Amino acid sequence: MNRTYSVLLLLILCLVSCKKDTTFLISNDAIGAITKTTKASELETLLGSATDSLVKKENSFLLYEKGGKKLMKLSTKEEDKEIIDHIQFFDDRYTTDKGISLKSTYKDIEAAYTIEKIANMIDFIIVSVKESEAYFIIDKKHLSSEVRFSTSSKLEPTQIPGEAPIKHYMFAWPL
Repeated sequence: MNRTYSVLLLLILCLVSCKKDTTFLISNDAIGAITKTTKASELETLLGSATDSLVKKENSFLLYEKGGKKLMKLSTKEEDKEIIDHIQFFDDRYTTDKGISLKSTYKDIEAAYTIEKIANMIDFIIVSVKESEAYFIIDKKHLSSEVRFSTSSKLEPTQIPGEAPIKHYMFAWPL
């Protein structure tokens, strides 16, 4: 009987101590400790102990880790500087709940998400997905010359090589 209680206590301790670290987890509702409803004025209090520096620019905040590594840029709405609406990631530890990070490729994005739209820009393409508010930027230098130099042609998912790496990784909460 005493052994059963010991095993049960050990199991409970394991479950409590194995809480998953969500510091670098990106979901549609939160990015680490930052949620859709987090106000810009709350960032210092929310992130202060975890970071070395939170630098305020005109309409954005740059978040640096202790040691100086740039983690992310949080931008606010032009008309309401308290609402965070756009985030850019610089650290490859930031990962979606489906495992996509700056280390991922187009093939990884395609395997994890349903491609919603591919925007054809001058030097890059923007890949939007249905299941997330994340979007991914891929340099056009990884595309074939047939589509690399055109902004007018509509790109099909099959025209993007699977090994094309993500150049930039962004997230925008709908308002």
